[in-house]
Amino acid sequence: METPSSERDGPPVDLTELRERVRAIEARVHAATANAEISGLMGDLEDLTQRAHFRADAQPEWRRLKILTGMAECKRGDAPKAFELLRQGLAVEPQEADRDQLVRDHYFLASVASDLKKFDIAAEHYGRAAEVARTAPGFDVSRRLGIRERQGFALHEARRFADAYAVNLALLADGERHYGMDDRHLNTVMINTAQNLYALGRLPEAEHYLERCVAMARAEADGQREQDLLYQLAVIASERMRPAAARAYLCERVARLEQAGTPQQLEAARRVLEHFDRALAMARAGGTVPPAASDESAPPAR
Repeated sequence: METPSSERDGPPVDLTELRERVRAIEARVHAATANAEISGLMGDLEDLTQRAHFRADAQPEWRRLKILTGMAECKRGDAPKAFELLRQGLAVEPQEADRDQLVRDHYFLASVASDLKKFDIAAEHYGRAAEVARTAPGFDVSRRLGIRERQGFALHEARRFADAYAVNLALLADGERHYGMDDRHLNTVMINTAQNLYALGRLPEAEHYLERCVAMARAEADGQREQDLLYQLAVIASERMRPAAARAYLCERVARLEQAGTPQQLEAARRVLEHFDRALAMARAGGTVPPAASDESAPPAR
């Protein structure tokens, strides 16, 4: 793409012109889709960033251009480079009062960090986005709750289980007030809360949340989700030395898949049950501990 001559004719006459050019290139970055089109923007972004850098009164414009360059690099598929540029931009405290944009910027960086498995940084910026969103006019309650859900997920992936649990517990309470106690929107946060509790070794509490999720799945006739949750409950029951309860969950899972599963899922569930029964018989014959629900115990799925 040819670089517009107006963006290559020397330094802007004044700050107003620089701001106009930043607004124009921001629109181009957001509209660009093809790689060639995005690549054509990079020279203009670099040029404007250098011009802003040498103006003491253009720090907000330099900040915005770094963020825009990071977004463009992300569109080109260079997530590590995008991550560094976004961090440079967001390290500068904003002077503008556009809180909606600030939420979007922190959320974007958090998403890139999460994709790169930099979960501590992702959690930090999801948290900052959530905080700003509390008073951002463009974010309703549902969107604010969604940002906090991503924060809790990132904290868990960073192995900060207690922090993740605190975020999810508060999120669940707010979600119940907003949606109601048994609304389907609460399903993910309840599973995530169970996962936090599982990681913390608080198995009875984890089981409680999964049982709520099972009840919701049944109310919605969601057999696929129900059978997955039944497996997770079987894992927890096994780890709590309750083999009868674990087997009951596995049997119920098979029954659900007979009604609503694929042949492959049903066969896999039957193999898990058969393995459990063999292991249970051997444990009883040898006087050892009851078996786990499968060859590999797993935390509750989110």
